[in-house]
Amino acid sequence: MAVGVTKQRVSLNALTAAALALLNAAPVQAGEAEYADLNSQFSRYEESGGRMNIDIYQASALLPFTDRLSFKVNGVKDIITGASPVANLPQLNGKPYQMLSGASIKDERDSVDGTLSYKHDNGTVSLGGGRSSENDYESNFVNIDSRLDFNQKMTTLETGYGFSSDTVWAIDHCPPHCLSTNTNTETSGLSTDGLSSDIGNTSNKQSTYKRPDVGGDKVTHQGILGITQIIDKNSLLQANVTYTYNGGYLSDPYKAVYAPWATEPYPIYGGTFVHDTRPSSRNQVALFTRYIRHFAALNAAALHLDYRYYADTWGVDAHTVNATWIQPIWNDWKISPSVRYYTQGAADFYQPYFTQQRADGYYSSDYRLAQFGAIGGGVQISKDFFERLNVGFGIDFYQRKKSYGFSGGAGSSIDDFSFSFYTAKLNFKF
Repeated sequence: MAVGVTKQRVSLNALTAAALALLNAAPVQAGEAEYADLNSQFSRYEESGGRMNIDIYQASALLPFTDRLSFKVNGVKDIITGASPVANLPQLNGKPYQMLSGASIKDERDSVDGTLSYKHDNGTVSLGGGRSSENDYESNFVNIDSRLDFNQKMTTLETGYGFSSDTVWAIDHCPPHCLSTNTNTETSGLSTDGLSSDIGNTSNKQSTYKRPDVGGDKVTHQGILGITQIIDKNSLLQANVTYTYNGGYLSDPYKAVYAPWATEPYPIYGGTFVHDTRPSSRNQVALFTRYIRHFAALNAAALHLDYRYYADTWGVDAHTVNATWIQPIWNDWKISPSVRYYTQGAADFYQPYFTQQRADGYYSSDYRLAQFGAIGGGVQISKDFFERLNVGFGIDFYQRKKSYGFSGGAGSSIDDFSFSFYTAKLNFKF
């Protein structure tokens, strides 16, 4: 699970979601394609401390051409505002001090994708593709996946492949000379170089420019193999394995790393910083299992239990446990509370700040690569009207803390924060 969202995090996750998140993309079944289907959803993401806010507008339409052939189109618009961590400095007491971008981030992302699905007698085959863009990121993606039912439709085999080609660069709001020259007393004598902890605040800055020192292209290949087994009339089990390869520019162009050995001035942040620098390839494996149990005696309630394990060649490993109870109540109302726990180990090249050079030349102080844990929960409420209209609302809260994690590696409590996620959605079939 993603428990920390920054500007690039939103890009990396959302840009490839339609093409690469094959696990949770439910293919069109015969009953689903019987009606045209319109969906709209608004979501609001808020981080504590007034950091990052994201408004997400989503709409989709499912259009059945025949009882076997259908087409689905999705559109997403994100509006991102707020501040994000840029780099850390060591204080005199040895603890890191976090520098934020200030309330300078303001960006919009537009994404559209489509999927053509064909239902045959024993399953479904789907082919999709799309494009996403913002002022510093572009992505084009395609995917193909299939479902095959056998064993008297008690067993379903799922396979899929996705490819994404992305380009990332960095936009700054002013040349280096317009930075604030305020200092912070907590870091006195420790490489502030006259920089403000509120780096990049654009309150009095009008110009923007594309930084030539960072950015590049990357590709993503992802494959999935999964199986769903109906155990009995009240339960089923799902399992799958996903492999992902990223190659190319995988660093964050907006982040810097404290490096007292640096000999060349770093653009914007000064001579004691180097670029966030990560390996040019990343291999990732994720194992997912889900158990679903139906309780007819409890007004058709259902329990979903999920577990996911993740590991990659950067040294990050993670465990996610999630439980959801889906409870139909009075007059077609439904309530679904959930709880989740997440723990992650740090990347091999992560530290809050660095005092010595690494032999491999890789450095990152990005809190998303740190060791941490997160605890969260939420509730979704929905209501059916006239067997054609569904309205839903949801709220989720999460708290991220270094002390919540049990995986290994470096981390820091300066990256502790909480966030909330609100949703409102509407579905109409006709």
